[in-house]
Amino acid sequence: MNNTFQTPPEARPVILLVGAALGIGRAIARLATARGFALAACDIDLGALESLKPELAPDALVGHADIVDAGSVQAFVRAALERFGRIDAVISNAGGMISLVHEGAVEANIRAFKDIPAGDWKPIIDLNLYGPLNVAHAVLPSMLERGRGRIVFISSVSGLSGGAGLSVYAAAKGAVHAFAKSLAREVTAAGVSVNCVAPGAVATRAFPEGSPSIERRLRSVSIGRLGLPEEIAQVALYVAADAPPYLSGEIIAVSGGPP
Repeated sequence: MNNTFQTPPEARPVILLVGAALGIGRAIARLATARGFALAACDIDLGALESLKPELAPDALVGHADIVDAGSVQAFVRAALERFGRIDAVISNAGGMISLVHEGAVEANIRAFKDIPAGDWKPIIDLNLYGPLNVAHAVLPSMLERGRGRIVFISSVSGLSGGAGLSVYAAAKGAVHAFAKSLAREVTAAGVSVNCVAPGAVATRAFPEGSPSIERRLRSVSIGRLGLPEEIAQVALYVAADAPPYLSGEIIAVSGGPP
């Protein structure tokens, strides 16, 4: 790994993190701070963001942004550019199955496609596909103008292999993978890399201790346990800050191994 954390303050990487308040995003924010990166962190959950602030550097930019609202994302990107002068990498982490905002509600999201009303499709697609599109569209102009930048989408292994009962969610994540590969073809030659980090089952509030969901998920994980948010954070920041420019257009699964 490159020793980017040893660079002087004026040269330290500037990371914009979308979906920073909880779970994987919170772990990324903590690790980025520990490594001395400049951080612009946003989320829709203002309460959780406030509880994160004491763990961040004093100059971190922390604010509200709704990934589904293009104007909201653009406003936060402008604020980050005004604060730091540039964005070296963006990590788009916001996403998920809609009712996962309620701890342990993963079971409510696992339904056969025939049982999912059409009205329930759009919120999932808006969050998991249109959200990353909004993020990329907001950060690309400044990155292309500088001739450098890194875009990292936190997606899901369900977008690679599908998931019974998760058809709409998996479809949206698969679309993000296709988008990332397509965008990489457009902008890599201009100095902007685009990649996805695709976690498997991770120990977040979706899988509270003792949940029957955990046992079912572990049947398909070779390592025999849930992933830790910190493990996903390590990979995300490697791609965002340390990976060679030759890495672009890739989907990096972090899933504990095949069943």
